[in-house]
Amino acid sequence: MSAWFDWNQDGDFDDEGEHVFQDAELDQGNNPLYFTVPANAAIGSTWARFRFSQQTGLDYFGGATSGEVEDYTINVTGEGISVRYFPSEQGYATLAYEDNWPYTADYDMNDVVMHYRITEILRDGEVVKSRVQGRLAAVGADYHNGFAVRLPGILSADIDTTLTRQYHNGDLQVDSGLELDANEAIFIVANDLLDKHASDCRFYRTRMDCKENEKFAFDLHISFARTTEVNNTMAAPYDPFIFATPGYYHGEGLPYHPGRQWEVHLADTAPTEKFNQEALWQLGVDTSDPSQGRYFKTSNNLPWALLIVEEWKWPVEREDLVQTYPEFAEFAESGGERKKTWHKFNRGRASKIYQ
Repeated sequence: MSAWFDWNQDGDFDDEGEHVFQDAELDQGNNPLYFTVPANAAIGSTWARFRFSQQTGLDYFGGATSGEVEDYTINVTGEGISVRYFPSEQGYATLAYEDNWPYTADYDMNDVVMHYRITEILRDGEVVKSRVQGRLAAVGADYHNGFAVRLPGILSADIDTTLTRQYHNGDLQVDSGLELDANEAIFIVANDLLDKHASDCRFYRTRMDCKENEKFAFDLHISFARTTEVNNTMAAPYDPFIFATPGYYHGEGLPYHPGRQWEVHLADTAPTEKFNQEALWQLGVDTSDPSQGRYFKTSNNLPWALLIVEEWKWPVEREDLVQTYPEFAEFAESGGERKKTWHKFNRGRASKIYQ
């Protein structure tokens, strides 16, 4: 089954985003299919076309060897609806992680690099849906790491699981990734990012002599229960973090192979309920102090995770972030008050930057 929606009400189905389903396989009986109405869809009455056939690759017009075509009037409503974007409607932010916590090691900040953005749908000023999208930009790690997103202040019980779903490279996943054994609303995007790129290189997109295209993207659609008050607790970028893949070694100096209980978050973001605080605090060069709201920073304020509100070029393999972008140290030590443009390409050393 294929379907088209005339979102801009111009009388055709030729515009971007109007071909909503292509050759979706259907079983006998009811078949739930999920999609998101574009934020810029014109309000009012319009048309949708559904085409069912044993023949694949059909357009919204033309002949077919089997099946039928049906048109339906639909109504797009928008009263009280608004949209909020992070970092912008079309742009992506960059998340970068060093996976040697609680040690700095090579500090090349390319063990996981993810381009990341959020689109929130609000009704009467309250978030009712959120779409979190990401593109895996680099994996410069020997260790096995997973990637997840926590919604701060939101419980798993606050999620409408019947409408929440996750796609990988456009394919609907069996479940949404919501951690069912956690009280907090935590969505697992990948348990092991090394499985998501199938690189021909030892490291994925961190060496100049071994370049590859991006291979993995996720699209997480979250719906909230009607009784959930989201605005007072949750703000972009939420809490994207990495964790150790269970069952794999994750470096010397740790009291045991930590698995899911080891996490790295953005600076001054508390870990999740799964993090083993008793075993993992006060190790290495980390100076986290939960009583002071201090997390995942060295004594010089160097973090193990970065958020940059644009697409950023990261260091090549084994090149220290501080040596690659010399102004970063002053930025970190000042608590972000100085050298705020440290991440710009012209502030870095080009020979040490992946490009």
